[in-house]
Amino acid sequence: MPSTFERLHDAIHNQALLLEAYDGVLKELFAKPFWNVGGDVAMQRIVWTDGRAARTEDRESFGSRGLYIWGVANRPLYIGIARKQSLKKRFNRYIWGKRSQCKLAKEFELKIITDGIDGFPPEIRERYRRQFRGGKARLEHAVQFAKEGIDRIWFALLSHHNPKEIVALEEPLVQVAESWNQRKGFRSLLNDRFNPHKIRPRNFMATELTREMATTVGLQGNKF
Repeated sequence: MPSTFERLHDAIHNQALLLEAYDGVLKELFAKPFWNVGGDVAMQRIVWTDGRAARTEDRESFGSRGLYIWGVANRPLYIGIARKQSLKKRFNRYIWGKRSQCKLAKEFELKIITDGIDGFPPEIRERYRRQFRGGKARLEHAVQFAKEGIDRIWFALLSHHNPKEIVALEEPLVQVAESWNQRKGFRSLLNDRFNPHKIRPRNFMATELTREMATTVGLQGNKF
């Protein structure tokens, strides 16, 4: 039986089929309760504050490469990949690190909800400016996590062993996931790279799913 990742990867050359597969994965994900301490994390949403416990319980999944989804309630916020490092190492930027994205959103929640990036102390803004050559994406994402309600933020892991297949899936999946959000009336994904609403895509011929495609897979309107 194919894994969740394989179900998506098998459809990368057909946008309508990939949308259908992605929609099916989300339906399964949202139908399950949030992960609770005990057992593996496959196809479960994990509230970020339970991340360390989940890592301890399922070392195999976190020790693998793969794809991950960040979200809130029944809405994806961001899709990322870990191809050169394990998901465990990748999540240093999100949870484990002292100044990780989720910890920053939690610590400065009220201030950044009001003032955005300017709500972070100057030393944090300066550190990120130096470390990421002026890039603000991680701080901007922390602000959005706070605005969405940091205590409700979750992630899900789709572990996979093949880096080439992980890379191959990223671009078409981000584009389909963005279309899914738009057709549900949700805000745009936080992804900048490959997002058809933020940049012009390079390889995928269609940036928007046609109404016929959406009808085929039952995505007319918000059904969740």
